[in-house]
Amino acid sequence: MPALTLAALALYLAAVLAIGFAWRRRAGRDAVSYFVADRSLNTFWGFLGLASLTTGGSTTIALAALVYTHGIAGLWLDLSGALGLLVLGLFFARRVRREEAVTLPEILGHAYGLPARRVAAFLVLVSEIVWFALLTEATQVVLTAAFGLEPTRAIVLSTAVFVAYTALGGQYAVVRTDLLQYGLMVAGIPGVACACALSGSRGLGGLPAAAWSFPTSPTFSAGDALAMLVLVGLPHVVGSDVYLKLSSCRDEAVARRSALLAAASKVLFGLSVAAIALAARKALPPVAPESVLPAAVLGFAPPALAALVLVALVATMQTSADIVLLSASAVTARDLAPAVSGGRPMSVAAARFLPVVYGVLGLATALALDRDVLRTLRLGYSIFASGLILPTLVALAPERFRAPTRGVIAAMVAGGAAAILGRFAPALSGGRDPVLIGTGVNAIVLLAAYARSRAATVPRRP
Repeated sequence: MPALTLAALALYLAAVLAIGFAWRRRAGRDAVSYFVADRSLNTFWGFLGLASLTTGGSTTIALAALVYTHGIAGLWLDLSGALGLLVLGLFFARRVRREEAVTLPEILGHAYGLPARRVAAFLVLVSEIVWFALLTEATQVVLTAAFGLEPTRAIVLSTAVFVAYTALGGQYAVVRTDLLQYGLMVAGIPGVACACALSGSRGLGGLPAAAWSFPTSPTFSAGDALAMLVLVGLPHVVGSDVYLKLSSCRDEAVARRSALLAAASKVLFGLSVAAIALAARKALPPVAPESVLPAAVLGFAPPALAALVLVALVATMQTSADIVLLSASAVTARDLAPAVSGGRPMSVAAARFLPVVYGVLGLATALALDRDVLRTLRLGYSIFASGLILPTLVALAPERFRAPTRGVIAAMVAGGAAAILGRFAPALSGGRDPVLIGTGVNAIVLLAAYARSRAATVPRRP
């Protein structure tokens, strides 16, 4: 089995590296070519990019762990993201594409000015590094299960491949690898893995009633569901990597259609992964929750098909990791570097080294967090959701609803800091999810700044 899987994995890795090499020249013409593929994506490529990006480690390894532990109430991890993409497609995708921006901080800069853009860029960068750590951890789980590799070696090897083709070909390479990766994902997860799991477990009958409890369960409360809507749902409405894909679309209509189709794709993958996790809970010996998906593949699928699915899982992580790296690089090159270079933009040649830098930082973060997939997921989403979501939504609203720049900066810093503090010192959260506290702090500061500015503009009566 390991030899067969290794051969399939080597063939896949050679293919994605070849795509990166093939697109290196076209991507290197200028920043718009490298980061947003000359804004050339049609609906097919836009959908592929968004659907691949928003599946990743959260809708596979992390979702399987939650459903295995809490029953189908754990589906809120996936459904929250799908609802976020639906809201994005219906109300915001056109507006985002209309901005003609490359990064999310650019959009905030248009609304609030350069200082807010810099603070937003810093928060985005920290979030992207943590998300990259999540994806390397999830890949390590798959590689360790498939080959029995020592975890640190597996995580280093996977990081090297993520970095290489992204640095070479930018968005042009990323979106072309999406076609290969998404094809493997569809064939491997809703196709082979789900079918084999349901067949091997002889259906899902016989599970305890608690496994079917929805929208809550004995171990997954309404507060947990609400936290998922904020933690995962809102970053699908406002996301730096998501907006980089929308900015790569040909026009506003393409951006809208791509988001709506990606929402449907996310539901398909979520239901498939949930079925696999429940089948494993019913028919396989107990395993650690974060290992349940690869364990189910190895337990239910015959060797040749298991090799395909395990490679598909690696592809699933990579298709999110590459755009996360590219987003972090774009924020650095366009939003942060000019602050220390006298306003001069970073060259594409220099920007190509950034994926290497952030790959190393993400790897270090993964190791520092003890390769805990769920812990890393919650940290990355908490920083982003609590710091940036509400200011960005207000920036996309009519100008009369915007708070002054200083208030926006204070809200971003206070919200993000509250969420980080709550993650590392849970006792300070009083039993509540830190993302709810951080987002609440953000909202209070924003509202206070808005009210103060409105009061200052109301003429006093004589």
